[in-house]
Amino acid sequence: MQKPGVIIGVVAVALCLLAGCVTESRGGREFKESPEDAAAYNLQLGAEYLRSGKLQLARERLESSIDQNGKVAEAHYLLAIVYQRVNEERLADAAFRNAIRIAPNDGDVQNSYAVYLCGQDKFRQAEDYFRKAARNPLYSTPATALVNAGVCMRSKPDMSAAEQYFRSALEVRQNYPDALLQLAVMKYEQDNALGARAFVERLLSSSKPSPDALLLAWRIEQKLGDERAAADYADELQSRYPDSRQARAVRERG
Repeated sequence: MQKPGVIIGVVAVALCLLAGCVTESRGGREFKESPEDAAAYNLQLGAEYLRSGKLQLARERLESSIDQNGKVAEAHYLLAIVYQRVNEERLADAAFRNAIRIAPNDGDVQNSYAVYLCGQDKFRQAEDYFRKAARNPLYSTPATALVNAGVCMRSKPDMSAAEQYFRSALEVRQNYPDALLQLAVMKYEQDNALGARAFVERLLSSSKPSPDALLLAWRIEQKLGDERAAADYADELQSRYPDSRQARAVRERG
């Protein structure tokens, strides 16, 4: 537990940074906190508020950070997410573009902007940015961008392109759970239960089963008429995730 004196000291420093107050430096000379320091502090607070869902406070801090130093891509990127969540689409688009202008090789920003564009039904532009992220040598999770591109193409809908993106993700990262699940869902929705079974079995054998994967496996076996396998998946779902929405769905079906 922090001592009251320590807490007060932290708050005092925070207020000083926000106000750009004057403090003493070595030799007794005074100096003013730089706008860059204040911007960094507001960026940190804005990110914390965003993580905790306090969108108005996050917006205020991030806008202040950009006013103090508009050259930090992360501030624009996080503010774009805030604008997106409060449905201010024009501001969100501008903030994403500012982040990309400042950090053109940031794969996270490229991927997030692509997701945003897909949500606006701007599929061609979204696909361009997903590809940029996937091909970005500095981006550590290209398979994520490829799966997101596939999901976007499913919503278009362009099932052939979607499947190709999911398979490309598996080429980048073998047995990537998100890609396997998406392929299993696609095959199930296309009434290809055997194809769906192959992908979901591969998924369940290579990673911890998620509630969605177990529910899909149960549905596949029901469609194929294998009641014993379906019951096994239902039991595993109830055992692992008894309070989940997926477990409730199985219980409601008896």
